[in-house]
Amino acid sequence: MTVDKIIEENEELQKQYAKAINTITILERKLEKLQKENQRLAEENKKLRKLNNILYRAMEIALQIHNAEAQYRHLSLVLQKIKEETGEFKG
Repeated sequence: MTVDKIIEENEELQKQYAKAINTITILERKLEKLQKENQRLAEENKKLRKLNNILYRAMEIALQIHNAEAQYRHLSLVLQKIKEETGEFKG
């Protein structure tokens, strides 16, 4: 193998190495972005589970109330409270 051939192969390997480093950097950024999104979704899921538990408990309590109007008031108050806390609930 000639010196010129070795230099040529070395340059090609350096280009491949630089390309690989760039790819790794891009993938690391994507991974970081996905991890942040995953964390955000986990927190949102936690909040939704909490709201689900509150609504489930409110329905259990409403079932124990014998007066239909009182049941409605109870559930309306719970939904209003959730709406105030989250600003998201449309019900």
